[in-house]
Amino acid sequence: MPKITEDTVAEHRAVQHRAVLDAAERLIVENHGKVPTLAEVAAAVGLARPSVYRYAKSQHDLLVQLLIAATDEWNAELEAKIKNAPPEPHQRIRAYVDATLDLFAHGGHGPLMAAAKNFPEAFADDNVQRSHAGFRTIVADFCPGVSAVDIALLNSAIARAAEFAATPEAFKAARETLYAMADVVVD
Repeated sequence: MPKITEDTVAEHRAVQHRAVLDAAERLIVENHGKVPTLAEVAAAVGLARPSVYRYAKSQHDLLVQLLIAATDEWNAELEAKIKNAPPEPHQRIRAYVDATLDLFAHGGHGPLMAAAKNFPEAFADDNVQRSHAGFRTIVADFCPGVSAVDIALLNSAIARAAEFAATPEAFKAARETLYAMADVVVD
């Protein structure tokens, strides 16, 4: 019988589930977007491979869970930043650029999106789309008057810029270019 490390079985399973998701995300980041097998995740967590299936049924299921968790975390971050964003449109869109560039350049978002390209059906999952719909609502509040097309184009530029922002100087240069692009969409 496995050793229970928490006060209850439910708490233990929640901790193990989080460990599985954290390990999977870490492996995705380390492997530049390659989705790990459940056996690789099990080894990273220190679980027997069959135990991982309690938390994820497949690579697809694992990626769906990661996408939902990442989107929910990102939505919470953006909502917090909205509260502190200045009212002036140029400053708001720049705050959006800062938050999004930081997410792509310093977080796991970029590799996670690369992983989603290998499993496009995961991104199309109804639960992922519902979670992502919250993002669109938050962005509409963060950047009122900026079209969804302009935000999508800006997000694509931010994702690409993050790939080039390996040094502090490159990050600063990318941010300045993105600011210039963002300023155009609020004029």
